[in-house]
Formats: sequence, structure tokens, C-alpha cells
Amino acid sequence: MKKILLAASAALLAATAAAQTDPVSRAIDATVQAGKASAASQERVNQSDDQTRAMLERYRAATWQAQQLRVYANQIEPLLAAQEAEKQSLQRQLADLDRAGGDMMPLMLRMLDSLEKFIALDLPFLQDERKERVANLRRMMTESETATAEKFRRVLEAYQIEADYGRGLGAERGQVEERMVDILRVGRSALFAVALDGADAWGWDAASRKWEPISRKYVKELRLAMKIARETAAPDLLTLPMPVAAAGAAP
Repeated sequence: MKKILLAASAALLAATAAAQTDPVSRAIDATVQAGKASAASQERVNQSDDQTRAMLERYRAATWQAQQLRVYANQIEPLLAAQEAEKQSLQRQLADLDRAGGDMMPLMLRMLDSLEKFIALDLPFLQDERKERVANLRRMMTESETATAEKFRRVLEAYQIEADYGRGLGAERGQVEERMVDILRVGRSALFAVALDGADAWGWDAASRKWEPISRKYVKELRLAMKIARETAAPDLLTLPMPVAAAGAAP
């Protein structure tokens, strides 16, 4: 029995060896290997194409961005040149002001005197803030470390702030006849006050320089105007008891 098994095994090994040396089998194996190599090569080509396309897209994007930057630079260059020229002009003007400091000081002091008188005669709104601004400027005039040009700029700024008060609406909290009120400023044309409980309302009489009672029917409109001034309500048409002269009545 063992001899039969050994003989069968020898026959199987011989058949396998013969198959491996068969030309047809070798050709099939070569074809399979070539196909695998071709597939791997194609995969590498595909990957290379993807990388090439990605690099091309990045190149195109970079080129487009560079073109846009050149266009922007060409547009902004004249503006930068103009700003630089303006800056140099302002620097020269400021230097001239510093050299003329001795002549400028009397002028600035006169301007502050005029501003102080104007505030005293104007409608009585934001009194503490406006008077403090002038007082701060007077203190600045004595500061040797502050350049003359800066002092003059601050004085002009104070004048501009006062000019801006003449435009639009303003609202603040204050007192009338020892009562807390909300005060409404209509440019420099009129000044109104409403008691916090809405029970009373007043208008400023510029001739007598005192508050005069006005009809309570205006309280609703005045409160709406105050909301508009504080930007908590949208602008709207208002009916207010404007002084005759300020309202533009014929003489």
C-alpha cells in the first residue's frame, strides 16, 4: 500500500513540473503579469495626470491673482501718491504753525473768549459739557509740551462741534423748575422740555431767557422727537410749537 502512495505522489510531482515547463502555461503567466504591470502603470499615469491638472489649476489661480494685484496696484498708486503729497503739505503747515507759535497764542485765546461768550448766550443745552470743553482748552494753552499746531487743531475742533449742534436733534436729561425733565434740542432753533411723568411741557423763550409752559398736546410729539434724537425710533414728520422767528415767519 505504501508503495502505491509513493508512486502516486511521484506521478503528481512529475505532472506539476511538466505543467510549469509547458510553453502555453508560461505564455499565460507572462500575459497575466504584463496585464498587472500595465494596470499599475496606467494607475501611475492617472495619478500623474491628476497631479498635473491640480498643479495647472493652482498655476492658473496664482496667475489670475497676480494679474488682479497688478491692476489694483495700478489703481491705488495714484491715490497713495496724492495722500503722500497731502501728508507732506500738512506737515509743512504744522511746522509753519509751530514756528508762528508766538503769534498764534493771542489768536487762540481770543477764539476761546468768543466761544465762551457764545455758549453763555446760546440755548442752554449740554451746558456742563460745553463749558468743560472750553476750560480744558484753556488749560492746554498753558502746556508747553503740547505743540502749537495741536492746540490750534483742538480749538478748531471745538468750533466745529459747536457748529454741528445746529444740525439735527439732540436729547438730554436735565432740570426745569427743580423738576427732572427730558430736554429736546431742535438744531439751534428751539429747545423743549417734558416732565418725566408727561404731566407738563415747556419751551425755551430766547427773548426772556427762561422756560415757558406749552400745551400738553405736544408731549407725544416731543417724546417721539426725543426717541429719534436718541436713535431709538426712525425719523418721521413732527408737529412742534416752533418759535415764530425760528419757524421763518414773515416779519
